[in-house]
Amino acid sequence: MENITKDLAPQKVFYFFEEISKIPRGSKKEKKISDWLVKFANDRNLEVYQDSALNVVIKKAGSKGYEDYSPLILQGHMDMVWEKNSDTKFDFETEGIKLAVKDGFLKAVGTTLGADNGIAVAIILALLDSNELVHPPIEAVITADEEAGMTGVENLDVSALKGKTMLNIDTEEEGEIYVSSAGGSRVQIDFNFTRVSELPDSKNILLEIKGLNGGHSGSDIDKGLGNSIKILSFILSELAKKFKFQLCDIKGGDKTNAIPREAFAVVNISLTELDNFIKESKIFFEEMKTTYSKTEQNLAMEIKESTAADKKPLSEEDSINLINLLCEIPSGVIANSEHIEGLVETSLSMGVLRTRDTVSSIQLLLRSSVNSALRELENKLKDISELYNAGFTVDSSYSSWEYREDSKLRELFVKAHENIFEKTPKIKAIHAGLECGIFAGKISDLDVISIGPNIYGAHTPEERMEISSVEYTWKWILKALELYRIK
Repeated sequence: MENITKDLAPQKVFYFFEEISKIPRGSKKEKKISDWLVKFANDRNLEVYQDSALNVVIKKAGSKGYEDYSPLILQGHMDMVWEKNSDTKFDFETEGIKLAVKDGFLKAVGTTLGADNGIAVAIILALLDSNELVHPPIEAVITADEEAGMTGVENLDVSALKGKTMLNIDTEEEGEIYVSSAGGSRVQIDFNFTRVSELPDSKNILLEIKGLNGGHSGSDIDKGLGNSIKILSFILSELAKKFKFQLCDIKGGDKTNAIPREAFAVVNISLTELDNFIKESKIFFEEMKTTYSKTEQNLAMEIKESTAADKKPLSEEDSINLINLLCEIPSGVIANSEHIEGLVETSLSMGVLRTRDTVSSIQLLLRSSVNSALRELENKLKDISELYNAGFTVDSSYSSWEYREDSKLRELFVKAHENIFEKTPKIKAIHAGLECGIFAGKISDLDVISIGPNIYGAHTPEERMEISSVEYTWKWILKALELYRIK
């Protein structure tokens, strides 16, 4: 593979980013990258531990004069979200990410880049690889399966870690220190239905919503982005008030933690109503285009005869109930914080819809910085599910990371930033799930912060990382390590 990043600085960070980009590392597919990290440590005679969840812990002694300071835990996750454009031919299972440099950014060709959170891994590897840098003892913790449920950190045995300070490198805004994050839970609602015969003298029509931006279901939830499943559900709901039709299939989204960009439904409709059905579909779609005119300029709908293998349709009653269920489930910002201006407190994203055999499964990601609000939202979804005799399960959940008033690590990174850049970094909270809260629950009195370079469009094929921002963040970390005096 061509060395795309050879002229980028800091060179060693980008070198390691390119190396790990060659290795398939989707969530729950981390065996290759986890083994590669172990080999990296063994090749440098560093203490290393790999657990059954594929988490990797690498330890390095402090440099001369720093040996007796308290170890600093450096943390990131090895997995990435696998998303690609529908017209991109790419096999995530076997191919390395194809990198490209354009206009000051590093991005991928037609797929997600994996800067979330490959840049943390690359920075950590560059620090571990160097014998010239000054630093306290380092305990590098690179977790698995962060993106699909945080099961890696949930199963991590932290008893071998001695550090009481932790730098997480999984936020995406240059010059900002994050000190709090939302908790979350993944919910699945299963709607069971009966398949029946097609309507007499009818045809199957495909309605497809596409062209949406997509985005991170936490940090992008307040940007007014369209959700393809919700847009399609609205159009179908309005059509159901005027026409008798039956759903044959309905699907949308690829990842629970990404705002879905595409969705489609196959509808069985009488030939006598077909023309009016198409006409009204376009009218309702135009309403959606108007609604999202500021944020979704490329929103499009395609209507055509279905060429897919025919499936018997749902009964009209089941079709209506499924559409109503999709419409009734809230999605987007539920509540904003009363304490931190501009921070979303509670949200819900409908990420994936799949229809197989006689079940439609709806996958949702709930987030909140208030644990009681999270439970309340779960209960509301359970009540909605029961109204439609649908199954309800909570697949995984994790606690929020609460703000710590007394933080030596935060003070250190503020001082380091002021020392280099002559300005005070912003102190922020994030409406996304970080592993910090789980670590704080496992390690008593853990002092933890999170930083990172500018990354845009995470979890989408438009993901890109600002090259100069990586150097900015690297210099900041090196200065903080130099100033580290925590016992």
